[in-house]
Amino acid sequence: MTILRSLLEKAVRGKMVKRRLPNGAKIYVSPDSQLKYLKRKFDTDLTELAKSHVNSQSVVWDVGSNCGVLAFSSAGARQIIAVEADPFLCNMLQRSVELSGIDVIVVAAAAYSEPSLAMFSIANRGRASNHLSAFKGSTQSKGDRGQILVPTIRLDDLLDRLLPPTLIKIDVEGAELHVLAGAKRILRDVRPIFYIESGDETRDSCHRIFQDAGYGMELGAEMNWICTPL
Repeated sequence: MTILRSLLEKAVRGKMVKRRLPNGAKIYVSPDSQLKYLKRKFDTDLTELAKSHVNSQSVVWDVGSNCGVLAFSSAGARQIIAVEADPFLCNMLQRSVELSGIDVIVVAAAAYSEPSLAMFSIANRGRASNHLSAFKGSTQSKGDRGQILVPTIRLDDLLDRLLPPTLIKIDVEGAELHVLAGAKRILRDVRPIFYIESGDETRDSCHRIFQDAGYGMELGAEMNWICTPL
């Protein structure tokens, strides 16, 4: 990491900017999450995922929502949920709801294997690499700038209050096995499509979980996998 990049990352901490997604939705994003937002760039795999897998009957759960690119790209879906533990990002997501007029339900918690409280690390480089402190997280985080205590929830428990999902994106920086452990009912009974990021340490175990649940898998962008019920 260059000195210039380090200075820029520190300069944009806590900043929000308005951007327009490819579907026309106006939202707030933060270069404190990813510097590419300064260049008006988005994660195209998420915008394309919404384009190809979301319709008026879809129920989308964006787990590890960050700035909500998938959530707000899913405008027009029957119900949209954004699960995010970082209070700064939750506030930004809610401001994007007000700006865009898109009804995204923000769940201010970290998905996990059980309801509890856990330490959550705010990544030193960018909030896109935030992670539960019990896990190593991405090498992109370059350590953390601080930790906060956050509530944790099982995705299965959301079924008691929300519509069953048809599409779930999971980007939780190393905690994916624990998130799936809290989604056994969803895997068994609801059987949505999953779009999940898994690194080298969790990939094989994630694959076994989905294969045992009767899912087929194909590689998406980078470390992301599209998991479809067979």
